Amino acid sequence: MAIDNKRSHLRLWISYPWTSREERDFKYLVAALERNNIQATYDSFELRPDSGLWQRVEQRLLSVGFDGWLYILTHQLISRRTCAGELITAIDKISRGVGPEFPMIGLLYGVADQQLHSAFKVRPCFSAFDPDWPRQVSQTLRARARTGAHRKAAKEEMRYDWKVHSCYGGNPSMTAIEVRPKGESIQYWRFAIPTTVQTVMWGVGPAGGRELSPIRFAVTRGCGRYGNDDVTWFGAANGLSSHESAYVVFSGPLPEFICFGPAIGSAGAPGAMEVFRVRHCPSTNS
Repeated sequence: MAIDNKRSHLRLWISYPWTSREERDFKYLVAALERNNIQATYDSFELRPDSGLWQRVEQRLLSVGFDGWLYILTHQLISRRTCAGELITAIDKISRGVGPEFPMIGLLYGVADQQLHSAFKVRPCFSAFDPDWPRQVSQTLRARARTGAHRKAAKEEMRYDWKVHSCYGGNPSMTAIEVRPKGESIQYWRFAIPTTVQTVMWGVGPAGGRELSPIRFAVTRGCGRYGNDDVTWFGAANGLSSHESAYVVFSGPLPEFICFGPAIGSAGAPGAMEVFRVRHCPSTNS
């Protein structure tokens, strides 16, 4: 989800997850944000335990291309552990899927800061009774928009095209990292990852999060160092191009970084490698 820093108005989704017939009307928040050049969309819905909230949230955020998400936190919601857990899970899933830089903001209504779960406290939270809250939300969104623009520029400077595919192959536990050259093809290539991380599979397949080929030519591997980390490197001789990508697939937590680059010869060690910070990149559903 790219943030366009050139727009004067940013898009914000406001969600009010209510419980047990305590629904209120927070539509007035939209007008308050519009005065701060924020185009807000407001949704109110009942939150129930095990409702799969995160799928609904992800679909809503990606359908329009919002620049941030503001969720209203009431005393009724945070006092119900299962419902609060649904929202915490959704926040965590969106952070992993869309990226940790995506703005997610809590608006407290009748809730003191000390009552909040730590999962809420690590993100910006403002009181709805503070008359300055719209400006605080605006500042948070625009600061993150500038950060997003810097990340986009850095991504454009990278030699390779990287993509993260969550729910790879339709399996919610699988995440695939795809990489392919932007220019000339590569015959011999290598991945390098921390030795503490295990892969499920790796290889070559069509670009766009497609299925891996069962055939790998001249498979080779070895060990090395990146900074203070021990890494394992591995690769093959299946040629890569703008249409054919290299993939490495994980189940569970992703590594902090992945290195990728060409090698000299079918059995050679990796040469100059590009470092990809996995958790700073938005993901797509395969």
